[in-house]
Amino acid sequence: MTRDNDKELAILEYIQRRHAETGVYPSVREIATEMGFRSTNTVAYYLNKLERTGLLERPTRQARTFALRSAALRRRRRTPVPPAAGKGIPLLGRVAAGQPILAQQNFDGMVTLDGFFPAGERTFALRVRGDSMIEAGIMDGDLVIVRQQTRVEQGEIGVAILGDEATVKRIYDEGSEWRLQPENPAFEPIRVPKSDGSFAVAGKVVGVLRRL
Repeated sequence: MTRDNDKELAILEYIQRRHAETGVYPSVREIATEMGFRSTNTVAYYLNKLERTGLLERPTRQARTFALRSAALRRRRRTPVPPAAGKGIPLLGRVAAGQPILAQQNFDGMVTLDGFFPAGERTFALRVRGDSMIEAGIMDGDLVIVRQQTRVEQGEIGVAILGDEATVKRIYDEGSEWRLQPENPAFEPIRVPKSDGSFAVAGKVVGVLRRL
């Protein structure tokens, strides 16, 4: 196996491992850090090679959107998969409810909520930091339960990804731009042009948890 092939396999295994651990695929920047690449252009080079060989697909070209096509690779999984549906929801890290902050995709245990939110590979939890959503009942320190999907209905509360940052807001499609609307009059909406390829919807907020 050539050196390039070794790196391609390592990238595929990392993408799969991160998805198994967190339910979310890694960003290009995270892949570069894991592989020790100095530039994200190097990651793009290998991702393009993997697409050409049919081992990987990026259906929408959005951040964190991959489809693995190698059954042999799946059999080589090195990291244990989080408990199956009904055992818990993976807690991934933190998400901003003020200004966007770095989305820390670190697996941090399981939240067991079987009676409220049936767990599955498309459901995860994030801890909120900030108070821009207080009038929607989402407070600093709350856990939001998110169903992974790439679209939400007009005005629904969702998790938006801006590059490697994330924020929870009401999401509006306003033709030429996205409006990320806070639920606190002290905060201004965030407006993102449709031409900004770093924008993606990570999922819809379907529940909030708070310890009193």
